[in-house]
Amino acid sequence: MKLVLVRADSEFFSWKSIKALTDQKYDFIISAKSCSPPFNPQGWYRAKKIENVEYNECIYTPIGWGFNMRFVAMRIPKRIDKKGEVVQCELFENDRYTHRMFCATRFAKPHKVIEEYDKRADVENLVGEAKREGLEAIPSKKFKNNYAWFQLVMLTYNIWRYLKIMAQQSIQ
Repeated sequence: MKLVLVRADSEFFSWKSIKALTDQKYDFIISAKSCSPPFNPQGWYRAKKIENVEYNECIYTPIGWGFNMRFVAMRIPKRIDKKGEVVQCELFENDRYTHRMFCATRFAKPHKVIEEYDKRADVENLVGEAKREGLEAIPSKKFKNNYAWFQLVMLTYNIWRYLKIMAQQSIQ
């Protein structure tokens, strides 16, 4: 049996997507911007004592959904001055934070689930970097020429990345 993990933006957050993924028995972590699960106010915790970021989780059924789902959240304090105080007082406690929420089938601690979701951004950054370094400059409309060009660009790109990693390790 092959395990599949889907990490998706909020554009995929819908009952139709969630149902399709669960029917296929896929694991998923999907950004959830369009709902407000009731997180326990006493459930917020810090993964690292030096960070102000807090995490929480709950089981919730959005309106129109057929079953409960797990939601994990991260809250980040808004602007803080040098003394550690919020710059402007907010009317409600939730106004003091920026929230990131996810619907997930992963049952690790919330901060681990969010770390796993954030790894998807690393891949997108690498693809964007490869495009900027030569992939977008495909020289021909012929497949074999483009195939050769792609191989050369990727070889060059990988050598460059490897040299960067070696240089960083030699500094440390």
